[in-house]
Amino acid sequence: MFTASEHFLSVAVAVYVTVCLVVAVLRWRHKCEPYASHIDYYYPGWRTVVFSFLSIVNLIPVIFMPGDPDCVHLLRMVLLLSSPFLCAVLIFSYFGKVLKVKWWRKPIIALSFTYVVMTGTALVLALVPGTQLQGAFLTGFFITGGALALIYLICFIQALRMILRVIQKFSDENYSNPDDFPKQYAESVLIIAVLHLVMSWSTTLNGAPWALTFGLLVLSVLSIIFLIGILSPHRAVEVAQLEAEVLAPREEMTLPREREEELLQRIREQVEEKEAFLDSHLSLAGLSQSCGINRTYVSSVLSGYKGGFFAYINSCRLAYAEKYRAEHPQADVDEVALCSGFNSRQSYYNARKRLTK
Repeated sequence: MFTASEHFLSVAVAVYVTVCLVVAVLRWRHKCEPYASHIDYYYPGWRTVVFSFLSIVNLIPVIFMPGDPDCVHLLRMVLLLSSPFLCAVLIFSYFGKVLKVKWWRKPIIALSFTYVVMTGTALVLALVPGTQLQGAFLTGFFITGGALALIYLICFIQALRMILRVIQKFSDENYSNPDDFPKQYAESVLIIAVLHLVMSWSTTLNGAPWALTFGLLVLSVLSIIFLIGILSPHRAVEVAQLEAEVLAPREEMTLPREREEELLQRIREQVEEKEAFLDSHLSLAGLSQSCGINRTYVSSVLSGYKGGFFAYINSCRLAYAEKYRAEHPQADVDEVALCSGFNSRQSYYNARKRLTK
């Protein structure tokens, strides 16, 4: 017979395993939906998500033997390793795909191999009759797991630094509204990953049945939030456009001053006279195409004369917003922002704060 705390722990593990399986299965089925041909854009790294969440099935023995010491140690080892592992490989795979780089595959393979070995070993020992995880072996096993968890954490921090640099670069150089790049979505993934890491590690270090139960339920909620996010990524930019902008050459081109002024005039006609800035999804690639000018030339001219694409487009929007407010005194902030080319009130506030310092 189980004690009350063991019953609660068994239920919490069952809930967590079920949620993880649902995330993995829905992620897998998602590739069959209408945008399946572009799934690596809509959710780069989906294979990693499926693998990571399926690995939680290792905890099934704990559902049936919540009072077994080896099963409890298995649970703690999985929680110790799974969060930093998931955070690291998810971000590496996600942005490795977006950035079209291949080096990220090596750390994923290394992290995945050690993760499978450690959690697989814990699972085998938990299933063997008797108590194998005890004494010096138990101490050494968790020291090894802790060392690996720290390595995973370091990889996660490095991936985090990479992501933040790249998000800012893409937002500034290519998009008039940063939300067009999956910046907001990426930031939400980061927040969930950090919360997942903090909760799983604090739960593991405590080790008490009530702490494990509470931690697993919180992790289940975070996984559900994560699932909602990946089912509806809300990407505003078409796949081909994103890929074209990511892969576009960045070489500097020097133009005669007369030629620069001529190009600037063509850009101003498109942006200011034809009010292209009112398109909330206007991008550098889109502006270049409408002007019939090479993308690199447009970037160079705007950087030299207007402070860059982002600054120029949003300065036009802010000026239009002031004019719109004067003409429509009853309009609220949301209406002013949307009618001026911003895709949200927050984008309007951010642009105003950044460009009116």
